[in-house]
Amino acid sequence: MKRNAYFILLFAFYTGIPLTGISQKAYKVQKKQGNKHEAYPNPFDFHPTGWLFDAGLTGTMGLEGTQTNTFGDTTLTLSTPFRPGVALSAGRYLSLKKGHKIFKYLDYNLGYKMLWNAENQEREIVSTNTQESFTNSNIAHYANFNLNFNNIISFSDYSFIQNTIGVNVDYRFMNKPSGDGVNANLQPDNLIVQVHYKLALGFMFDNDKAIIPYIEIPVFNITPQQSNFSQLDYFNQSYQSVIVGARFMLFTLGQKKCPTAKGTTVDPNQINGY
Repeated sequence: MKRNAYFILLFAFYTGIPLTGISQKAYKVQKKQGNKHEAYPNPFDFHPTGWLFDAGLTGTMGLEGTQTNTFGDTTLTLSTPFRPGVALSAGRYLSLKKGHKIFKYLDYNLGYKMLWNAENQEREIVSTNTQESFTNSNIAHYANFNLNFNNIISFSDYSFIQNTIGVNVDYRFMNKPSGDGVNANLQPDNLIVQVHYKLALGFMFDNDKAIIPYIEIPVFNITPQQSNFSQLDYFNQSYQSVIVGARFMLFTLGQKKCPTAKGTTVDPNQINGY
């Protein structure tokens, strides 16, 4: 008898995990409510909070192209090659029950961001008939905090467009400047606060997971004040940064509780069959 009970418990344990997944998939997305698609999980059937994870590649570049400046008999030519970096973060989201037609959810996350800026310099001195080449480089490592407000436009039952406006707070905790060119050590302050915009395309799968590829660019510098309102000053020029990445979101089905009828009380001794 004990051996039979052991096998029953063992079978229940190993079959309980897939049964949980089956119950999750059994949920049917509320399709075409009022002839409108609704891809993003609504906060009335899913827990309004959950985890999200972001990973992406950063890039920095100058937008003004090659610049040539002449000082007396010296000509200085500047160019800004594209340089890649990485960005990683994790955080939480809150799906909104009120005002969701404007912002479907907000999120906040902490992470790491690397920005690599570089400048090539060609210097020609006519009086001495000499030419010199220099490269300035600055690899900056930032601790990063983001707060985002996300608008969702569904165009099918399982895909949507996401428009995001947010604020990023970046603190540079380490950097590596190098180079022998003009203004090789010029860089922004340690603390950077920017307003950014993100455009994304989201895909739902299994009803409880979403992957959202995106592109993000700063649109306004709150601090520090720089030559251009959305760029950062390094060396002798301003640099625009961009992030191309993907977000992974996890949703949990079943937040509703059974309502208690008004005017009635629940006897604790009746719970669980007692």
